[in-house]
Amino acid sequence: MKQFRLLILCLNTLWFSTLDAQDIHYTLFNMSPMTLNPALTGAYEGTARIGGIYRNQWANVISRPYVTPGVYLDAPIIRGFGKKDWVGVGAVNLTDRVGNLFMETTYSGLSLAYHASVGKSSVFTLGLQGARVQRKLEINQMARFADQYDISTRSFTGGTGDLDRTNVNTNINYTDINAGLLFRTKLDGSRTLEMGLSAFHLNTPRYSMNRTTNRNSREARRPMRLALHGQYYTPLKSKWGLQPTVLLQTTSGAFEGIGQVWGVYNLKKDVNLNVGAGYRVGDALQILVGMDYEDLRVAASYDMNVSSLAAVSQTVGGFEISAWYVLKMYKKPDVKPVIFCPRF
Repeated sequence: MKQFRLLILCLNTLWFSTLDAQDIHYTLFNMSPMTLNPALTGAYEGTARIGGIYRNQWANVISRPYVTPGVYLDAPIIRGFGKKDWVGVGAVNLTDRVGNLFMETTYSGLSLAYHASVGKSSVFTLGLQGARVQRKLEINQMARFADQYDISTRSFTGGTGDLDRTNVNTNINYTDINAGLLFRTKLDGSRTLEMGLSAFHLNTPRYSMNRTTNRNSREARRPMRLALHGQYYTPLKSKWGLQPTVLLQTTSGAFEGIGQVWGVYNLKKDVNLNVGAGYRVGDALQILVGMDYEDLRVAASYDMNVSSLAAVSQTVGGFEISAWYVLKMYKKPDVKPVIFCPRF
């Protein structure tokens, strides 16, 4: 029964998610800033930021769950043309292992962002990112999967099919180019607003692993992905604050929408507790928790599947954990002593 569930999960992934065109994505998308929008590179107050995120999906349903770990480092390095402008640079590395389909994608990117101050409390940012992507396929493992499945008996005990390995590239590399825009502003009081638009795969790179596919055909190239995201924070009465967030994405006719609401409770000075809930349209409910302690932020999420896959996954979805830490290494001011002498 578990093997049959595995097959259904794989088929649904291929049908509904169009695996070849599926990008790495997270429930805690704001905790992976440079994969959300290159313009978020260096978009914080501090010397440097180091962070990581880890996603594990369907761990108790299939023997090799979907696993996506990632790490990143970014920093505002120099001032820009304006007095309050600055330039941020960063690096990000992700690895996506696609369970029993035995496919692995490694993404290594460098980002550059220019932050331009607008007025007294707003910043407009343009970000660019270049990445090198590697896709690997364990063809022998997939062949075993195809050989052992017999569609007439719905079991893995007598299939005779085989994969045509001569038409499959098991290891390909390509260059990916992304860009983004970001607008952040501080409203009256402690209210803040952030809105961003990012575009991925601007060069529509050739990424097909099928050797027989025409190099310039639509099937051979990764389609562009557009992402619109935003978040708004407002303080409430007592020690509470409210932060709704949204992410809308589209690629090649496919659409993903995520809405989340975070509640922020100020436990004491420099310590906030964060709890929330979210929904990925047509797919999953999300439980969200986190904490801010001085310059450290940690968060975790759990997806409860509510789509047509729920009958197979038994509502089991994905688990994520993430953290970032902002280093602040400011030079202490050199203040010369002043001696006040009385005048006579």
